[in-house]
Amino acid sequence: MRALDAIERGARALGVLIVPSWRASQLEEERHISRLLKFLDIDCVFDVGANAGQHAKKLRRYCEYKGLILSFEPNPACLPALKKSASKDPLWHVFPFALGEEKGNAEFHAYDDSLLGSMLKFNPAAAGAPEVMPYKSISVEVDTIANVFPQLQREFGFARPFLKLDTQGSDLKAAKGAGETIRQFLGIQSEVAFDPIYQGAPKFEEVTGYYEAKGFRMSRLFANNDVHFPRLVEMDVALVRADQLKPSSR
Repeated sequence: MRALDAIERGARALGVLIVPSWRASQLEEERHISRLLKFLDIDCVFDVGANAGQHAKKLRRYCEYKGLILSFEPNPACLPALKKSASKDPLWHVFPFALGEEKGNAEFHAYDDSLLGSMLKFNPAAAGAPEVMPYKSISVEVDTIANVFPQLQREFGFARPFLKLDTQGSDLKAAKGAGETIRQFLGIQSEVAFDPIYQGAPKFEEVTGYYEAKGFRMSRLFANNDVHFPRLVEMDVALVRADQLKPSSR
């Protein structure tokens, strides 16, 4: 790993990008999000659905983001690894609860593959859903973005936040839980489904329609994984608050 890091750093110094094959599908996301965070001068990323901290690590290592990260994750199985990684970074903080549409408690389906953990069950009719996967149903704490945002802003003093959502089918509920507070974010990254693998999860048009109604405009669509090849099942959408867009030069 150290040898690969040295090669990557040396190549970047020459204006050349060298990536291992497993990162190829993530490259467009990394480059666009890196550029977007700089363009918007983001000083805080709400990392909602943090799992074991994969996205936060990506922000640090590949997106060159050095600001505040607030990670929210309700799955107890993920928290030890998440907290361990965050403990090494003074600008990375962990909150062991979900962000949803309403404050309270909810049933969480902790699948054996923790990346698929969700408030929702798999949709057996979806082509991309696993046929069988063991899980445990656990009760988790749920809060809302609207409720936690003011307190966190007072505590950490951020002014230009970015919202990243990866809640396995519940991104729209988390966004609705922000209410008008969602307009405090300068940008959003959210998972969108063309063939939802979870029961009751909204499709692409409903999710993006909501964000656009709240004043955001799409910046880019990119693959978030390649496990469903060759079928298009999910992507991530990046959006920018409309007042942050530069006027077109045309």
